[in-house]
Amino acid sequence: MTSAIGNRIERQIFVRAPRSRVWRALTTPGEFAQWFHATLEGDFTPGSRVAFVSTYEGSSEGAHCHMIIDRLEPERLFSWRWHPGMPRKDVDYAKEPMTTVIFRLEDHDDGTLVTVEESGFDAIPLSRRAGVFKDNEQGWKIQMESLSNHVGRKS
Repeated sequence: MTSAIGNRIERQIFVRAPRSRVWRALTTPGEFAQWFHATLEGDFTPGSRVAFVSTYEGSSEGAHCHMIIDRLEPERLFSWRWHPGMPRKDVDYAKEPMTTVIFRLEDHDDGTLVTVEESGFDAIPLSRRAGVFKDNEQGWKIQMESLSNHVGRKS
């Protein structure tokens, strides 16, 4: 399921794994790197800056980005802030607003309902807003499927 409402992207996926397993995949940097298709530098602790480089084959391979970890509420909520979309050389990201990504986990039948929400697109300059929104909307579809596949093949 997905919804995109101007300022916010929301996507849900059901994963046939316990919440503890999904949480580990989300918040252990080594596992996160595998399903997110990236190399990481940094720890997932509130306030930390985590640098990453995309290893996803195609147009985003080699893209350098970073995220600022906001919250970790064990087996329930994980959030960070970042600059959405593909990095561009003509943008001064020190002056750019960030969006907020929140993963929520809920027990559901024989598994876990995972919801990802990204918000704050209304603060992105109008000249880039539609493009980064579209990129991230598609990106979250791919990443949620990757997370589900990753959790399904590892225990």
